[in-house]
Amino acid sequence: MNTCQKLLPVILSGGAGTRLWPVSREQHPKPFMQLADGQSLLPKTFLRAAALPGVEQILTVTNRDLVFKTKDEYAQVNPTGKSTAYILEPFGRNTAPALAAAALWAEKHLGPDATLLVLAADHLITKQAEFTTAVNQACELAAQGKMVTFGIQPTAPETGFGYIEAEGNTVLRFVEKPTLAKATEFLSSGRYLWNSGIFCFRVDAVLRELSEHAPNVLESVQNCLGASAEIQGGGISQVE
Repeated sequence: MNTCQKLLPVILSGGAGTRLWPVSREQHPKPFMQLADGQSLLPKTFLRAAALPGVEQILTVTNRDLVFKTKDEYAQVNPTGKSTAYILEPFGRNTAPALAAAALWAEKHLGPDATLLVLAADHLITKQAEFTTAVNQACELAAQGKMVTFGIQPTAPETGFGYIEAEGNTVLRFVEKPTLAKATEFLSSGRYLWNSGIFCFRVDAVLRELSEHAPNVLESVQNCLGASAEIQGGGISQVE
């Protein structure tokens, strides 16, 4: 059952991914790494988003160097012709500006009641049915004005991940990349999840939170979008 109204998947694909150099590098970042089946992570993410009920359009935040490579990858796996749009960042500025740009774009094109599903371009999720169920649950919470983050049940005391301390559906706190001792403690407690970096919220909710907690970021992105050009016919908004 589709519980999301006006659901817009937003794929964040602007990072260089240089930690895995030379396999992943600035002009060929991790989302474009080809896996054993011959397909890279980016089209897998696109297909996962396109398979969600009710999705008519997918927005990707990337940059000028990668946009045409991205469009080529999508063209190979988009036989149904899902509508695509692109926001081009002049340079990567972490997640908040990308979220702000996506939310402002969606507000303009879909309205403040649209729901954003924010996805990293370099995730591998093989269980589509379970993913769809989780998205539907997130949509129910987002419809109530909540900001939703997806947690992953940890299987080991990983120190390279952020953690969420949770109580039911409520986030108590976030912990960034703990020590091994702390990660072991988190795993034993059963109260912590890995922070996946997948988010779901209504456009008006995320703009409200950005206005309160990161007003400078929101204002800067608003100014940039206001001065930016939309490339006609290509669905590309170039932010300068």
